[in-house]
Amino acid sequence: MSPISSDDSRTAPQLNPEVVEFENGRGRVLVSRLYPAMISGLVIGSIGFFAISVDEPWLFPSLGPTVFIQAVTPSASGARFWNTIVGHAIGLVAGFVALFAFAAQNTPAVMSAEILSIHRVAATALAVSVTVGLQSVLNAQHPPAAATTMLVTLGGLKPNWSTVYIVSIGVLLAAAFGVIVRICHPAILRERQW
Repeated sequence: MSPISSDDSRTAPQLNPEVVEFENGRGRVLVSRLYPAMISGLVIGSIGFFAISVDEPWLFPSLGPTVFIQAVTPSASGARFWNTIVGHAIGLVAGFVALFAFAAQNTPAVMSAEILSIHRVAATALAVSVTVGLQSVLNAQHPPAAATTMLVTLGGLKPNWSTVYIVSIGVLLAAAFGVIVRICHPAILRERQW
């Protein structure tokens, strides 16, 4: 007997339930595929263009996964405004504290120097641990914040007040756009109709 069943319900890929039907019945749009992709690019582009217009580097790598969570999983706790702001703040502070605790700020930045020191490894391990722990305690889980803490401890972001300013404004913009993304998300709108 063939391992492939003729029962389509077991072998056919199932469509995501987040489907919106137009009232005129002309077609269906897979919201779970189109909205997140379009809105993610729009949000990142908006932050970037706004940053360019004021000559500030408010766009940094951790914002990509932040926007991803907000657009793809809008109901997840990590997509909330609180989680975004507090999560990244914890990551940034934990990164700075761990960096100075192990005197890693004086070692070469990992990506530019292509050298990984024991100081940076120790600082990174501590910072990620503290980030995860404090996020759990404060109910502010936001996985992209672990990337923020690693950007600090591995040397991608300099340990200075300018970095605090850049990260704070970038995160604030992403969190604010995230509120709009979540409110307007078709899956959320559909849930409210029920």
